Amino acid sequence: MPYPILGKTETRLYLQAVETAVAAEATIPELPDARSADDGGDEDWDAIATEVRAALEKLMAESGGKDGEVKGGAFEAAAGAAIHALLPPEHPALADPEFWVWLTLTHGIDVVDWRYPGKRNLKNFGVGGAGENFFYRLWLRAEIAHSPGAKDEYELSRVGDIDFWRSHIFRQGYGEVRPFARALVEFQFPAKKGRKARLKIDDIRALAKQLKRARSNLMFEVMSESRAAQFIESEWERLAQEAA
Repeated sequence: MPYPILGKTETRLYLQAVETAVAAEATIPELPDARSADDGGDEDWDAIATEVRAALEKLMAESGGKDGEVKGGAFEAAAGAAIHALLPPEHPALADPEFWVWLTLTHGIDVVDWRYPGKRNLKNFGVGGAGENFFYRLWLRAEIAHSPGAKDEYELSRVGDIDFWRSHIFRQGYGEVRPFARALVEFQFPAKKGRKARLKIDDIRALAKQLKRARSNLMFEVMSESRAAQFIESEWERLAQEAA
């Protein structure tokens, strides 16, 4: 059954037209019409998107500080779980960058503007690298960390700051090797430490570089989560011994 999509080109042209209209104090152009991709189960996407927006609006209200300050870290930690819980699991739309462009552009422009005030970065709408789309990043954080059946299914998605997720998970491509990604999050934020960070910033950066080098020779994709956990632990032990 169809799901809505928008392409990068039409999105870029629309956002540029909006910027021009605002500067000229002219009428804001209408959103581009969505196209359809025929795949997956039948869903009421407009209704789902409306629920997503409502959930994010609630979190925005809770994450606003004094004098309009945006508590971005707190918002992103909660927003990923909110989006993930509302979207249908394993639907083909979730793997389609143009679906995320549609969702972000048609239901989330002001959410992006609130989170990133000032001049719009088109990457946050999926124009450029697909992995930079803001709504997709929120969802992926929860998708990686989701523990179905656990008492708190999204506990792991709320740990860590934005830099940890973007620098050490998303930009390393670990969204494609989710057992490994989960093992790395568990390593850095172990339950036995109350989910507090295990390594200091310089240490986790050094470990991330070590893992990146190792990936050029190893297939992280074939590792189970337990095997990945053992490997990450051994790599950290090696680094720690070298630094001693």
